[in-house]
Amino acid sequence: MQLSKENYKQKVKLFERLRDRGIFWSYSKEMQYEDLPENIFIEYLLKYGDFDEIKRGFELFGKRAMKKVWEAKLKSDRSFIKLNLMLARVFFGMDVESDYFKETENARFEKLKLLTS
Repeated sequence: MQLSKENYKQKVKLFERLRDRGIFWSYSKEMQYEDLPENIFIEYLLKYGDFDEIKRGFELFGKRAMKKVWEAKLKSDRSFIKLNLMLARVFFGMDVESDYFKETENARFEKLKLLTS
């Protein structure tokens, strides 16, 4: 029980550091950790956190949760190819090149195409 309470405190601490830096720019500056769904927190952490913050996120949330969000939200977004390459190689142990991400279906691009048609 103590471990999960400490884990929670560390998640709140990481959240507050990111919030105070303006990482959650599209949300209220007064927002609390409990107000943000975990998957959104992880998504913004992966997109805008620095290397040490992302590393800390893996320690706090676990590789499975981080990879699930990465695959759902970032992997197919071509505007994050360099970030995706780093995440895939360093954190997920994948032996890939940037072409791997250029060939994945770009969900964001497809949504924009639908909006303009």
